[in-house]
Formats: sequence, structure tokens, C-alpha cells
Amino acid sequence: MARHHEARRAPRGVTLLEAVISLSILLVGMVGMFRLQIFGMTSDEGGRSHTQALQVAHELLAGLQQLSPDDPRLDDQYSSASPPAEFGHLLGTNGELTTNPAAIWDDALPIPGVALDADLIAAQMVDPADPKVVRYGRRWTVWMPTSPITVDGSKLIAVSVTWHERGLPGLREVVLYGSVINAAAVTAYANFYR
Repeated sequence: MARHHEARRAPRGVTLLEAVISLSILLVGMVGMFRLQIFGMTSDEGGRSHTQALQVAHELLAGLQQLSPDDPRLDDQYSSASPPAEFGHLLGTNGELTTNPAAIWDDALPIPGVALDADLIAAQMVDPADPKVVRYGRRWTVWMPTSPITVDGSKLIAVSVTWHERGLPGLREVVLYGSVINAAAVTAYANFYR
């Protein structure tokens, strides 16, 4: 007669140690996903702020280009044959405003077609640190080239829009460039050389 030995089977199931290890691995994965979600939301807010800053800068540049070249708001801060160093950029390497000359937006001297600070605050474009202050600082720099081929009165404009980004040190900046052409001077110049 053959004897059959029955092998003893270990009890099936999960030990407490295995459960703790499994939950720890799951927890590490979930923490990583939560951090990725927070990073995504922060990046989305940063992109939205940059897009709004570009829109504010485009609006200001378009308004400035509609002004007459001899408008006092377009008085040139620079007048030289070559553009000044860092023309238009008003932030230093430390993220703080430089002392370069620039015109600063003032609601008391509105430009047609450009939203006032009060309008930006009403549109919830406020500083994250202080909701009573507009988020976007608007400045512009005007340079009148003085080279022999430049028509008198034509000016180049650099519009700088700065803002604070939540959770990041210093300011952020977008700069747009445009020009204001003195049409009368161009016509006189063209007629003179006909």
C-alpha cells in the first residue's frame, strides 16, 4: 500500500506586514500624483498670468501707437543713433525694477482704448498679495533714433508689463516693441527727394 503524504499547506491570506508594505507603496504613488496635480495647477495659473500680461501689453502698445508722435505721453526718454542697452527691459537680473527711465501708467492720464487700473481690478486682475492693487504694472520707454536715414519724429516704443507670480520671488515681465511714425515728416521727406 502506498502512503500518500499530504503536504501541509500554509494558510492563505495576507499578513499584517504585507498589508503595511502594500499601503506604503500606494501612499508614495498617491503623494507623487498629488504633487503633480499641484504643479499642474500652478503652471496653469502662471500661463494664465503670462497670457493676461501679453493682452495688457498689446492693448497699451496699440493705444500708444494711435497717439500723435508729438503727444507728451510719447516724449522720448532716449535719443541716440543706436538703441540703449536693454531697451524696454525694466527688470534687473534680481527680478526687481531697475532705475531706467520709463513712463508709468497713470489713470489720471488715460490713453484712448486702454483699460484703466480700476477696470483691471474690476476684472479680478489683482495682485495675489494685495487684492486692492492691480496685478500688472504698465510702463513704456520711448527711443527716437537720430541716424541720418531716420525720418524726424518717428519713435520706437517698448512696453513693459510686470507682475508678481504667486509662490515665486521677484517680478515677471513681458516686453513688446512697436513704433509711432510721423506721417507728416515722412510725406515731407518723400516730397523733398522726388
